[in-house]
Amino acid sequence: MTQNLLDEALKMPPNERIEFAQLIMASIDCENDEIRKLWLDEVKDRRQAVKDERAKLINFENLYHEDYNSGNCPHA
Repeated sequence: MTQNLLDEALKMPPNERIEFAQLIMASIDCENDEIRKLWLDEVKDRRQAVKDERAKLINFENLYHEDYNSGNCPHA
């Protein structure tokens, strides 16, 4: 993966990143079709939960640093 691709993906709004991730997951040939479908269904369900405000997105960097600083990070 090139850094440019990652940088561009991270500029996308969260909903577009989710759709982009779905496309990438769908392109992986190493999983069988049933497992791939289950994962894609899970991603769609989570996306819908955010849209319906039954769930909210969290900032990974903030969460990671919060856990790291509190001593809960297993790699700290």
